[in-house]
Amino acid sequence: MQTERDALFELLEPPPGGVERMRARFAEPARARAGFAVPAFGVAAVAVLAVLVALLPHPDAPPVAVADSLLAAPELDRLLGRQSAPVPLSVERGDQRVQVEELPSSDPRVRIYRVL
Repeated sequence: MQTERDALFELLEPPPGGVERMRARFAEPARARAGFAVPAFGVAAVAVLAVLVALLPHPDAPPVAVADSLLAAPELDRLLGRQSAPVPLSVERGDQRVQVEELPSSDPRVRIYRVL
């Protein structure tokens, strides 16, 4: 009885000597395949380690001087844990500056303004 699978696929014979070659290959002990991935990973790890050693400061090295004007920048207040100074608000309507009035707020972190 012919099945549907047999009708779809033609049965092929292996090439001459193919079965013997396949059996001989499976009978051999498995060879370790030496790829280039392991040495490449080793070289990459050594390169990363060399970069880290070069970039990290040495304990005996003098500290890097940072400009005082950079540390005094108001943009760094929150990052450095300082109390930030309130920034004056300016509003323009059209091309003219408009006066604003600050209203009281129950939350000190919230500022409410009225545009006059």
